[in-house]
Amino acid sequence: DTTALHFIIQASIGNQQEISAGTLASQKALKPEVKAFGQQMVADHTKAQTALLQLAKSKGYQLPAQATSQAVPEPMLVKATGKDFDRMYIHMMAPGHRETVLRYQTYAVSGKDPNVKAFATQTLPVLKDHLAKVTALDNQIKDAAK
Repeated sequence: DTTALHFIIQASIGNQQEISAGTLASQKALKPEVKAFGQQMVADHTKAQTALLQLAKSKGYQLPAQATSQAVPEPMLVKATGKDFDRMYIHMMAPGHRETVLRYQTYAVSGKDPNVKAFATQTLPVLKDHLAKVTALDNQIKDAAK
């Protein structure tokens, strides 16, 4: 099922990006809430990645290197510090999580592979929680900038 494989590849790349950016946030964020969010991203997406790779293996899927290797953090994020880092990180996370939730919802509803569909369905509440948290943080940062 090429749709299932495509979903797994996209989800895996997304996990790697979240882990990479979250690691950076857990080290560089100024606000404790942003640092905690980064730590949560690392923990939750590492767990999701482990389950996803097991699922891919059980299906006999070979994933491309970019889906399994550590993602390179966004260069602007690496250079940013303090409040600029917090703002940039959260502003990057908000639209990314909206897209991710939509991708998982779509597969959970219309995907054909029952195992991949189950993974998407089980992971969705965690992703929706991330989206709610990042939206709240984004609003806090925007309000503070006024």
